[in-house]
Amino acid sequence: MYIQSQLEGLESIFLELMPFGVELKRQQVQDYYDKRFDQATKPTPNVAETELRRQFNTKANQVRNLVDSAESLGDAGNKVNLIRAAATLPEDRSKPLRAGIGPFCHKMLYESAVDGNALPEIMTSSELGVTEARVLLGSATFLVVEELDHDGSKMLVKDLLAQLINLVVSAGLLHRSDPFLVEAQCALEALKE
Repeated sequence: MYIQSQLEGLESIFLELMPFGVELKRQQVQDYYDKRFDQATKPTPNVAETELRRQFNTKANQVRNLVDSAESLGDAGNKVNLIRAAATLPEDRSKPLRAGIGPFCHKMLYESAVDGNALPEIMTSSELGVTEARVLLGSATFLVVEELDHDGSKMLVKDLLAQLINLVVSAGLLHRSDPFLVEAQCALEALKE
């Protein structure tokens, strides 16, 4: 449930906050959700305002907690830190990412590129754990492009995501009901449409 809550906060950051340029600071996050609550309650007076407030507060708390966790890793504006914070339990956050996952995901998220040398190493690595699997899947899931540069050629995001899902499933890195795996599988299905 904890990881699911963090994933929901991560989705909110990537899908609700970043597109609108909301600064990832505690007060700015709360202000954003307060403003959205006001907008949601004014046009519909028959809405159960208390329940709506509870839902908005839950969402704001998920995001604020995730931002706080990402700040413990460094810059909360760093997408890899956000994904890593959402992908880990508090006691695992201080452990470094293995197998070059950090730089690989950074290149994916910030340069829309795949490191052609690192990908085969990751696909055959015996160092991958639960956190690395979730960070890989999360990074590929939250890409906003359809194609990545792959050493001068193009690679479809759906092809990379399919490879990563296959790696995670075949290596048994995540339980089949893990929120990051389920989210990645749903994203892959959407990309195939």
